[in-house]
Amino acid sequence: MIPAILTALSALFSAVGKLFEFLYARQMVDAGKVQERLDALRKQVKDAQIAVAAREAIRAANAGGVSIDDKDPFIRD
Repeated sequence: MIPAILTALSALFSAVGKLFEFLYARQMVDAGKVQERLDALRKQVKDAQIAVAAREAIRAANAGGVSIDDKDPFIRD
């Protein structure tokens, strides 16, 4: 009787252990996905900062106004 109970408890603990291993692995996969998304967002923020800096540099360069050349054939009246 006791060996049967020990065998059943061993099987139960083994199943619970496998369940925890599965849940841990699933949590690690989810954490990896979150990290990947975070890295992509950081890259997008960096790219946006570069674009804003470039736009501000152009605005600063054109702060004096754009000179209009009267001899430019593409200017509309």
